[in-house]
This record gives sequence, C-alpha cells and structure tokens, in this order.
Amino acid sequence: MNIGYMKKKMFVIVNPASSHGKTEKRWPFIKEQMEAGGLKFVYALTKGPGDATRLCGDALQNGYHNIITVGGDGTLNEVVNGFLVVDSKISQAAAMGIISTGTGGDFARAVQLPRNIPEIVQRLVRGQLRCLDIGLISFQGPGGKVVTRYFCNIADVGLGGFMVQRARNHTKALGGTIFFLFNTLISLFLYQNQPLSVVIDDDFKWQGKAVTVVAGNGQYFGGGMHITPLASMDDGLLDFLLITDMHKLKLLVNLYRVYRGNHLQVRGVKYLRGKKICIDAPSPVLLELDGEQLGKTPVKIEIIPKMLNYIV
Repeated sequence: MNIGYMKKKMFVIVNPASSHGKTEKRWPFIKEQMEAGGLKFVYALTKGPGDATRLCGDALQNGYHNIITVGGDGTLNEVVNGFLVVDSKISQAAAMGIISTGTGGDFARAVQLPRNIPEIVQRLVRGQLRCLDIGLISFQGPGGKVVTRYFCNIADVGLGGFMVQRARNHTKALGGTIFFLFNTLISLFLYQNQPLSVVIDDDFKWQGKAVTVVAGNGQYFGGGMHITPLASMDDGLLDFLLITDMHKLKLLVNLYRVYRGNHLQVRGVKYLRGKKICIDAPSPVLLELDGEQLGKTPVKIEIIPKMLNYIV
C-alpha cells in the first residue's frame, strides 16, 4: 500500500447514465468495495454532458489530488478535459483513476484494466502511477465555431463519426460488443466514402476518398476493435491509420481482422506514426472522439507527451 498516496484527498465522479443506466445500479456496490479497501473519498453524480469536466476542475481547484472516474469512455474524456483546464502545477501534482463501467470500455482495454470491481479497487489502493500522453484536437463544432479539446484514447474522421452519430438514439442494452458490431455492420452499408486531404508532420501528404482516418493514442475503439494495434500511450507519438477508398464488400470481409489487430497488411490500409495530423475535406466530415460525436472537419490533432498521471 502506498501510504503517501492513501493520505491524498480523493474525489470520485460517477456517471449514473453510463452503460444504459447500469452504472447507477452498480454504484452502491462499487462504493462499498472502495470503502472496504480503506479508500476515503467524496463523490458526486453527473447530471448531464460537460458535468464531469466541471466537477473534475472544481475538485482539483479545491485540493483533491486523486480524481476517480466511474463510467465509460465519454465520461473519461470529460474528466481528462477537467484535468487540463486547470493550472498545470495543479494537474501535474494530481492523478486520475478509472473504474470502467461503460458500454465500450476501449480505454480500459488499452491499459489492460480489469472489469472486476474488487480487483480495480485493489489497484487504486496500491496507487502506482504511470504518466500518459494526451491528444490535443481542434475541430469545427456547432455553429461553425472552432472547438479545442483533449482526448486520451482515439479520434477518427469518417466512418467512426458516422457510426457514433447513428448510434445516439439506439439502445445499448444488448451490451458493448454486440451493440457496436451491429452498428458497425449497418453503418458499413449506409456510409459513403468521403474525399479527404491528410497531412502528417508536414511530411506525408495524401488526398482522395477514404473510409476513415484514425489518430490513436490508445489501441481500441468501437467496443473492442483493435484499430491501432501498435500504439503506446507514453511514447510521445500518435499512430495514424488511413483506410482508403475501399469497397464495402472488402471492408466486410476484413472486419474480423480489425478485432484481431491483424488488418495492417490489407491492401488499402496505410499505417504511420507522427506527432501531428491535419485532416480537411471539401464538405464537412464527421469526427468521433473517445466514443462521442462532437464535431466535423477541418481537424487538427497533436500529441502532448507525459501530461497526465494515471493510477495503474
């Protein structure tokens, strides 16, 4: 047990709506397990979009050094933004922990976080830290306004944004893998490949129709697709995956490869690494960011190395 860590103030942010409302039902058990593990904390429930960012920022400003998020990838994204909107001296002295209860759980897969609550609690009790890279992204938001946000896992332009927008009003009661797979199959048939221009580190330049362009700090998205299988969250680089103008049937035939992470050799797939990427299009193309559809092209993304302490 890390005694110094245990003495630091802990604030827990719970998204009760996560996982189709299942997190609200699970929270009493999670709370009981945390208390049984000797963790002392204050908690708050989110009430709507953006609430987790506000709660995180307020908690850090009020002297809490450990922020624990209970929810899915969208909640995690909001908490990360809460860390990075406060003074850097405050955020760099703090740490983030995760109890993943969301539908997709893609960040949890990337950091090999178990879904078993007692085991997660024991990791929080041990309090070992890892310093993660964070992505910085700007894009066209509502009303054409330029929006800047941070993300910890994956951003992509094209098919992913279309899938997330389509899924907004569909139930996730069947569970993450089945829900995301079903939505992927339907989206593959409905989506039309979009003309894009891509520039990576001012060196690699590409134009043409594409299925998607992915910028991965983590490895997984879409409820378990191993989309950027070589990515590392602390190497100071982003992994970029570009799927060019591929036919729907070829996409469908090779979909299983994406779940296994062995799709990089498929013709029409380009895989690169770098520190920044610019993506533009003649007409706006949808963006997906840590499982949320937040805006459109033009998109600029860069990596910020070693920005966030994560409790592993």
